[in-house]
Amino acid sequence: MSGIYVHIPFCSRRCNYCDFFFTTNTKLTDDFLISLDREIQIHSASVPNHKFDTIFFGGGTPSILTGNQLLGIINRLRETFDITEDAEISLEANPEDLTNEKIRELYSAGVNRLSIGVQSFIDSELQFLTRHHTSSIAGDVVKNSLDVIDNVSIDIIYSLPSQRAEDIIVSIDKAKVMGVKHISAYTLTYEDKTLLTKSANEGKIIRNTPEHEATLYETVSKEIISRGFRQYEVSNFAIPGYESRHNKKYWKLLPYLGLGPSAHSFIGNRRWNNLKSVGKYCELVNSHKLPIENDYELNEQQLQSDFIMLALRAEGINFTEYKKRFGKSFGDDNKRAIGELVQNGFAELSNDSFRLSTKGYAVADEIIARYF
Repeated sequence: MSGIYVHIPFCSRRCNYCDFFFTTNTKLTDDFLISLDREIQIHSASVPNHKFDTIFFGGGTPSILTGNQLLGIINRLRETFDITEDAEISLEANPEDLTNEKIRELYSAGVNRLSIGVQSFIDSELQFLTRHHTSSIAGDVVKNSLDVIDNVSIDIIYSLPSQRAEDIIVSIDKAKVMGVKHISAYTLTYEDKTLLTKSANEGKIIRNTPEHEATLYETVSKEIISRGFRQYEVSNFAIPGYESRHNKKYWKLLPYLGLGPSAHSFIGNRRWNNLKSVGKYCELVNSHKLPIENDYELNEQQLQSDFIMLALRAEGINFTEYKKRFGKSFGDDNKRAIGELVQNGFAELSNDSFRLSTKGYAVADEIIARYF
């Protein structure tokens, strides 16, 4: 099964840590929606043999759209592509957008999974992150969402300067008590050209050391797991049965079609991404051209490397699946790496699989760069 990602490139404001592509010029919304509809139609002939069982609205802030606008997109996708009746339809949302009426509109439009950008249930942390909701608003929104949509995920950001482990546990506990089914826990990152990085470079805030971040990561992971969640990717934890079906496609190197400015796609051995400009996106699509910026074919070695990297950041390498896909033995080809990582507590080995431990997840990028 394949997935569809739709990038909604609008946000009301930029948070100090965010480097995702979007515009605050919401006057472009109507033009964008017309162009998105046309991009869908252009792609109608390019994926004739694919059946889709997930749709993911990301951004930007997809919840900035009305229920009717989202319904129009979902209906067009269903009319154009072969999408299963029980498809997982996820939408990223900011708490301040989710009124009770809006939640019901989203559900009526077909959204059956909400990913809410809570980030923290502590007001001082929200203020540091320049978020525009309070912990009280976030709590009310999560509870109200769960009354309508069973499958609710929240994002948490940790490793803020001077943040203590017990502060992070406050947010984890609140999520568990409210009945959240999924938690994505991300380390605060300092991306180029963000206000956060500017403040750090000016010495106004002090970044945590990599060693402290790794310690916090292990603490956060263990605390979430101890509350009944299962870790299935470096930053993602779910009550069993509530894993993100869409995101697992990325991590298993399965096909997905990206729509909208900056969206990425992977089908067959081909990767491509759309350009990062709403205006140019609309201009090209309205000329019946795909708005592709980069387009390339992966050879077998590149596919194999991507598969290993993504699998190790998720649930690990299944030896039988690897052999079937690449005709090689992962265990035989990587004996030294497997032995060293298991011996030092960074990985776990079973009869038919190899995966990183919590300690290994904390330094996954370094492990992959060094060994694979």
